[in-house]
Amino acid sequence: MRTRATASEPAAPVARVALTGAARRTALCLVAALTVWAARPVPAVAADTLRVCADPDNLPFSRAEGPDRGLYVELAELVAARLGLRSEYAWFLSHYGRRAVRSTLLADRCDAYFGLPDDADFMGRSVIRTRPFLEVGYAVIGPRPLAVSSLNDIKGRRVAVQFGTTPQLVLATRPGFVAVTFKLAEEAMEALTRGEADVAFLWGPTAGYFNKTRLGGAYAIVPIAGEGLQWQVAVGVRNGQDSLKADLDRVLDQLKPEITTLADKYGFPRGRPVGLDGQRGGLDPSEYGAGALQLAQHQETTTRQTSPSGAPADDFVRLGRSLFNQHCSHCHAPNAMSPEPSRDLRRLTLRYGAKMRETAYATITVGRVDNGMPAWKDLLGEEGIQKVLGFLESVQR
Repeated sequence: MRTRATASEPAAPVARVALTGAARRTALCLVAALTVWAARPVPAVAADTLRVCADPDNLPFSRAEGPDRGLYVELAELVAARLGLRSEYAWFLSHYGRRAVRSTLLADRCDAYFGLPDDADFMGRSVIRTRPFLEVGYAVIGPRPLAVSSLNDIKGRRVAVQFGTTPQLVLATRPGFVAVTFKLAEEAMEALTRGEADVAFLWGPTAGYFNKTRLGGAYAIVPIAGEGLQWQVAVGVRNGQDSLKADLDRVLDQLKPEITTLADKYGFPRGRPVGLDGQRGGLDPSEYGAGALQLAQHQETTTRQTSPSGAPADDFVRLGRSLFNQHCSHCHAPNAMSPEPSRDLRRLTLRYGAKMRETAYATITVGRVDNGMPAWKDLLGEEGIQKVLGFLESVQR
C-alpha cells in the first residue's frame, strides 16, 4: 500500500500563570489536552486516496458531472480500486496544455494525470510517464461500407474537416482533395449527416463519440496514421514518484480488457490505423498497455542549423517544433502550416526579409495585443522563445 508523508503542527506556547487548587488542576488538564491535540499528526493528503487530474468538460475523455464520465475518469476509478484507494479529482481545463499540468500535477493538487502524450519533450523531466495505454488520433468517417486503404480513396469526394487541424493541412497540400471546413468537429459530423459532405476527416475520439451517442453507430470510422495524426497516451506522475508509476504500470497492464471495453463504450476508433499512402501503422487494439511501446519516429527534412550557442541544432529545432505545436498551433496550425496566408508562418522571410528573426522575436516576446496575439515571454522564457525561433527559421520558404 502506498503511503504519504504527514505533517505535524508544533504545539502552541502556553503562558505560565500562578494557579492553585481546582483552578490549577483544570488549567493543567486543559494544557495537556491542547498539547496532545496540537502535536497529533495531520495528514497532508489522505493516504487512501488517489488524486486524479482531469478536465471537467472534455467528453469522451472526462467530465465532472453527468451520466457519462469519460474514458479517463472511468479508467481512473478502476485503477484506484485495484490499488485499494478511493479517487478524488482536481479539475482543470486541459486545452491550456502545459499550464494545466503545472497547475494540477506539478502544483501537487493531484497525483496522476491520465492521457498525457507519450512525448518526453512535453513537460521535460518534471513528469515521468507510464507505458502507453491507448492510441488516439484522426480518422476518416463515412457511410457504411467504407473502404479506405489510403487517403487517395477519398480523393474527389467532399471531405468535412475542422479548421486549423492536421487533416485540413494534409488535404490542402495534396492535389485533388475537396475540403469542406467547419469550426467544430461536431458541426462537421452534423454536415455529414445532412449530406453536405461525403466523408469526414476528424479527431477520432470526438467523431466516434458523436457517432456512438447521436447516430447509433451508423457510420464507419477508419483511423489514419501519419505525422501529427496519431498519438499514444499514458499516465503522468511527478518526477520522483517511481513507486506510484510502477503501481500504475502494473495495474494498467491488468486492465487491458477493461480499457478496450471503455474504448468501445465511448466510440473510440478501433483497428490498426491506415497510413496516408496505404501502409499500416500504429498500435493494434490488443496491444494497449503492453510492453515498451514507442512512437514512430517522425520523418522530416530540415536544413542543417545551429543554435544561438553555435551547437548543432537538430534537437534545438525539434524542441522548438514541439513548443510551437503545444502553444501556437491553435492559431497558426500544427508545424506552422496554416492554409491561410496571413497565419502561415512559413512566409515570414518573404514578408520581413533580413528582419524576420528580429520581428518574430519581438512579436513572440511582447505580443500584438490589438491583433489578438498575447505576449509569451513569461510562459516560454528566453530559452523557449529561441527554440521556437529556431524552428520557424527551419521552415521558411
